[in-house]
Amino acid sequence: MGDQPLNASHPLLEIACFDEHSAILAASAGADRIELCKNYDSGGLSPDTAVLENLKAKLTIPVYVMIRPHADTFCYQDSDFETMKETLVDLKSRGADGFVFGILMPYGQGTDQSPSPRVDVPRNKELVQLAGGLPCTFHRAFDLISESEWQGALRDIMDCGFASILTNGGPSGTSAIDCADKLAFLVSWKDDQVARSQPVDQIIPKIIVGGGVRASNMSRLRKGTSASVFHSAALSTGVEGISTAEVIGMKRHLSAQAVFE
Repeated sequence: MGDQPLNASHPLLEIACFDEHSAILAASAGADRIELCKNYDSGGLSPDTAVLENLKAKLTIPVYVMIRPHADTFCYQDSDFETMKETLVDLKSRGADGFVFGILMPYGQGTDQSPSPRVDVPRNKELVQLAGGLPCTFHRAFDLISESEWQGALRDIMDCGFASILTNGGPSGTSAIDCADKLAFLVSWKDDQVARSQPVDQIIPKIIVGGGVRASNMSRLRKGTSASVFHSAALSTGVEGISTAEVIGMKRHLSAQAVFE
């Protein structure tokens, strides 16, 4: 099932799920979309195909899948890239509604003395093309890119054809609430690109706010960033796996603010 059209008054909540049970709970609690992966401790890896097939038979909301063969780095070897292509094609054939990945160029070694990772345009573009029109999210590999390099990175990500960028607005390990001003800048960049989009069919990636997003800070993040898409694992202290109370709480805050906008 494809995504519904979005605007600022109808925000979307995406929940990262690491197993089938969590995804079903998230959907029942009101999640708008699932990001399916496995291995929470590694920050998410490519999910098992059987889990996706089971979910597609049970859920009506979109399921995006992560394409990430390991957690060592976002600078992949040739063999890793081949695995990513094979995984994407396989998961696409099993009903994935979208894909989540990000590939960076090696930096600071050999002849490359860049102060920050750069987007690997050829490889990312190849995966986007393999998706065959299904939306792709450039995930939090973006948070390894220095803020001074954002303008070039954003153009590269847009040129690759990504539909969205998942970011906490700062270096990995920083929470979104601590980087609300930077996230607001990224959202304003997106809005500016939409206003002047040439050609008119250019895909402008939406900014997905992630990184410590919870019901307790959702209202502040919504007001402070003007974002329309939010991402959370919906974990709660003392609760094993996803907390449906967190999902319900985040949706309640988003819906309440949407009424007054």
